[in-house]
Amino acid sequence: MKGLLLVVTVIFMLIISNLNPFHFSTNLAAAVNNEMIMSNATVLSTDDLQNKLKQLEGWTEKDGKLHREFQFNSFVEAFGFMSSVALVAESMGHHPEWFNVYNRVTIDLTSHDAGGITNKDLELAQKANELAKQ
Repeated sequence: MKGLLLVVTVIFMLIISNLNPFHFSTNLAAAVNNEMIMSNATVLSTDDLQNKLKQLEGWTEKDGKLHREFQFNSFVEAFGFMSSVALVAESMGHHPEWFNVYNRVTIDLTSHDAGGITNKDLELAQKANELAKQ
């Protein structure tokens, strides 16, 4: 039920904000935002990354990306989580690589334009952790 409420809330927020993620002007604004946000990203050193991972519950480094698998009680809760993360990611101009099967969501984060893991990846990972606990 909690997941369904989250999905309904996200849909309501999209409707009242008049935000259409498929609209050209929204995509154009996001592209400009991405360029501004990501152009200053610096890849973290191995030592910095290992130190920061100690403070980031559930995340590991796998194949040069931050990696975590989340599990929920149902597909609706998993989808609600993905919808919430999508809104945060869009506002950050930083988008995850992810995969969903029923109640599981796997997320990989890397900053492609910077060529590795940056603080933006850590920030989105932390926000995903916070959203998963709601």
